[in-house]
Amino acid sequence: SQSQSGQSIVDRGDDGAGHDMRRPRQLNPAFASAHGLADGRQQHKASTSGSRPIHSSNKGGNNNKNKIDAALRSARSTARLTLSSCSLNVASLPDAMFDLRHHIGIDLSMDSSANPGAWQSYGEEEVTSLDISDNDNNSNGISGGRNVGSNTDSVEIISLDERLVKFVSLRSLHAKRSNIGAIPWMTMISKMDSLLTLDVSGNDLTECMLEYLPMTLRELNLSDNEIVRLTEVGTLSTQLLENDVDAKNDEPVVVLPNLIRLDLSKNKLNKLPKSMEVPSLQTLCFGYNQITDISSSSTDVLLQCSKSLATLEGPNNNLHTAPDLSNCIKLTTVDLSDNSLSEVPSIHPSVIRLNLNSNSLSSLGRLFSGAQRDSNTFRSKLKEVQLRGNKLCELDEDIVRCLTNVTLLDAGQNDLKDVPRVLGYLPQLRRVPLDGNPIKVIRMPLLTDTAALKGFLRKRGPAPSGSGYLEGPKEQASGGRDSFARSTALPTSNQAKSLVRSALAGTFTLNLSGKRLDALPEDIEHELLLSSSSTSNGCNDDVVGTIGGGVKKLNVSKNLLATLDDWLSAMPNLASVDASQNRVEALPSCICDISLVELRIARNKLSSTAIARSLACCVGETVSSLATSLICIDLSGNHLEWLPRCLSTLPVLSTLILANNNITTLAIGTEEGGMESGWPCEGFKSIETLNLSDNKMSNLAELPQCLITCSPLLRNLSLANNELLAIPPALGMLQGLTSIDLRGNPQRGIRSDILDRNAGDILSYLRSKLDEKEIQAMNPKIAGSSSLGASTNSTSASEANARVEELKTSIDEVTLQLNNVHLTEAKKYALKKTMKMHKAALIKEERRIRMEGASRA
Repeated sequence: SQSQSGQSIVDRGDDGAGHDMRRPRQLNPAFASAHGLADGRQQHKASTSGSRPIHSSNKGGNNNKNKIDAALRSARSTARLTLSSCSLNVASLPDAMFDLRHHIGIDLSMDSSANPGAWQSYGEEEVTSLDISDNDNNSNGISGGRNVGSNTDSVEIISLDERLVKFVSLRSLHAKRSNIGAIPWMTMISKMDSLLTLDVSGNDLTECMLEYLPMTLRELNLSDNEIVRLTEVGTLSTQLLENDVDAKNDEPVVVLPNLIRLDLSKNKLNKLPKSMEVPSLQTLCFGYNQITDISSSSTDVLLQCSKSLATLEGPNNNLHTAPDLSNCIKLTTVDLSDNSLSEVPSIHPSVIRLNLNSNSLSSLGRLFSGAQRDSNTFRSKLKEVQLRGNKLCELDEDIVRCLTNVTLLDAGQNDLKDVPRVLGYLPQLRRVPLDGNPIKVIRMPLLTDTAALKGFLRKRGPAPSGSGYLEGPKEQASGGRDSFARSTALPTSNQAKSLVRSALAGTFTLNLSGKRLDALPEDIEHELLLSSSSTSNGCNDDVVGTIGGGVKKLNVSKNLLATLDDWLSAMPNLASVDASQNRVEALPSCICDISLVELRIARNKLSSTAIARSLACCVGETVSSLATSLICIDLSGNHLEWLPRCLSTLPVLSTLILANNNITTLAIGTEEGGMESGWPCEGFKSIETLNLSDNKMSNLAELPQCLITCSPLLRNLSLANNELLAIPPALGMLQGLTSIDLRGNPQRGIRSDILDRNAGDILSYLRSKLDEKEIQAMNPKIAGSSSLGASTNSTSASEANARVEELKTSIDEVTLQLNNVHLTEAKKYALKKTMKMHKAALIKEERRIRMEGASRA
C-alpha cells in the first residue's frame, strides 16, 4: 500500500511468508562505480538471500583500480590527471590514460558532468596536469600490460613511459618518489612545448640533460636523486674524446629563459654547467652535493641571473672559492654554510639573511666593497648574520659598523678575543651568541646578556660617525666642565658633618663612591677624628673612642685614590671596605690591625709582590686581627702575575676572587725577593668560593689534589676563560661543588654542551674519565682530610676521644665569647665562622670513630 500523501514509491507489504517485498532503492551507476559499490539490484539480492556478502581477495588491487577509474573520469572533465599512490609501474602506465576517449559509456543519470560523452570529454592531448608521484612500480598494480624486461638476475633501470609524449598540452608533470632511474629527455621531455613545472625529486636518476628541456619551463626540481652530471657532455663516446681533446670541454649551452626555480640539492654533482642562460632565475638550490666552485671561472649561472636571483642556497658542499655576489641586485638570502670557504663572499647591500656557518673564515674584510666600507652613509640591509664555527680572530669594525639593521649576529665557536665597541651602538641587534670564544676582557655574564653587553660596549667610547646608531652614554648636565666640577667638588664643612653623622645610623656605612676623590677630604677626616663624647650618638666611649670608630662599612669605589692609609686610620673598626676602581698600588700598612670581614679592592693596580708584602705581617708568629676575621677578599682586575702564598694562611677566608688578572701558574715556587708563591696543599681550609677565571693559566698544577685534600667546604669554583689545554678529571672528585665553570678554555677534550650543564652533570662526566685505581687513591685523602688538622685514620682510639673532647671544649669557649654584648660585628662574624668549623670537625671525628669501631668489630 502507499501512503496517503502519495509521495512514497516503495511497497510496505510482504508476501505472507515474512519476506520483505519492498522495491529496492537503486544507486546511481556512476556513483556506485566511482566508490567501488555493488549494483543496487545485486546488493538487494545478496541481502534477501540470507547469505553473507562475498569479499574480494584482491582488495588492494580493486581499490587501486577504482581509484584509477575515478581519476580517468575526472581527467575527461577537468584535464587534470592524478594517479599518485596507485602502485603503478611508471615504466608501463595504464593504456587507458593514453586514450581517454576510448570506451566511454552512455550515462543516463542526471549527473552527466561526472562522465561526459566522447564529444564533450578532454583527450590525452588536452591534459594540462599529470601527477604520478609515490608509485612503487609494483606489478600488482593496474598497468597496460607492457613487458619491461624479463631478466630477473639483474636490476633493471626503470625508465619513465615514453608514451607520455602524447600529452602535448601538459603544463605540470609531477613524478616524485617513484624509483625512476632514467627519463627520455630527448625523445619525450623535449617535445613537451607547454611544460611549465617538472618535479622528479626523490628518484634514482643519475643524469639529467638540461639542454633538452623545453624553453617554457619555469620550475625544475631534481633534488634527492643520484645525479652526477647535468648535460650530455658525459655521454660522448670514448673514441670521440680520444680523437678530439677539446670535446671534453665542449659542454652544450643550457637555455631556459623562463626558468624561475631550480633545485639540484641532495645529489652527487661536483660542478654546475659551464654555460647557463637563465635570465629569470630567482631561486637556485644546490646544497648537499660535492660542488667545489660556483665562481665565474667555473660557471656563468650567477652572472646570467644577476638581475633576478633572490635566493642562493648551497650548504654542505666543498666550496673553496667565495663567489662574487655583489652584482646580484635582488639577492636577499644566501646560505653557504658547511663548506670550506676561507674568505667571505662579496654581497650586494640588498642581502637580508647570510649564513656562513662552519667554514674556515678568518676575516670579514671582503663582505662589502672598499668604497662601501669607507663611506659614513652606507648601511646594509642584513638582518641575520650567522658566522658560527669559523676561525674569526676579530669582527672587523668597518664591516660591523654597516650592520645597523641586523637583529642576529651569531659569532659563536670562533677565536674571538674581543668584540668591537660599535656592536653596542647597533639599534636593532637583539642576539649576539659568543659562546665558545676565548674572550677574556669581557665578563661571562655580559657575554650571555645582549642588552648588558651593548651597554658595556657603549661605555668604551663614542658612537661611530654617521646616522642610524644608538646614543652614547648620557652627557653630563648642561654647563660643561663647570657643572662637572661642581658635581665632583669636595664637600663643604656642613656637608662633611652630615655625611659622617648619617654613617652612624642604619647600616653604619660611609658612602663616597664616584666622587673622584684622590685623598681623604680634610673636613671629613676632621669629623671622623672627633671624640665620640662630644656627640650624642650614644656610643660607648671605651669601645669607640672617636666618631670614625662607629663606622662599620666604607665605600670609596670609583674614585682616584692611590692609598687607603688615612681612611683606615680614621675608621679603625671597619668590617667592610669597598675600594674598587681606584688607583691603589699597595694595601694599607695598618690593614693587619683591623678586623675586616670583607675587603673588595678590584680593578686597581695591585701586584702580587705588593700583596705579599702587605699580608706577610698578618700571618707571622702572632696572628693579627685581620687574619682571624677576613672572610672575603676581591682582588679581581689587578696586575697579579702569581698567587701570593700568604693568602692560604688566612684561617677563615671563605671567598677568594682573583679573576681578570695575569696569573700564569699555581705551581709552588719562590719569586724574586724570596716571596713564596703557588697554591699549597696545607692552606685554604675554609675556602667556599674560588674564582680564578679570566687569567692565563695553561695548567692547574696540583690544584685539584689540594682542593680534594684540604678544602672540603668548597662549593663554587670558576676556572673559565683561561688557557687550559686540558681539564683534569680529578676535579670530578670535588663532589661538594654546587657550581663549576670551565667554559672559555682552548681545551678540546670536553664538548661545550657538556660544560654548559649543571655542576652535578659536569662532575659525573669528569669522574667517568677516572679509572677505579685513581678514584681509590683519592678517597683516602678525602676521608683523612680535616679542615682543622684532624688526625689521620691511624690515630688510636684514645687520641681520637681526646680530640673529640678538645673540640667540644673549643665550641663551649666560642659560645661564651659570642655572649659578649660588646663584640663588633666583624668579631662576631668571625667567631660564628669558627664555631661552624669546630662543629664540622666534631661531626667528622665522631663519624670516623664509629666507622673504625665498626671495622674492628
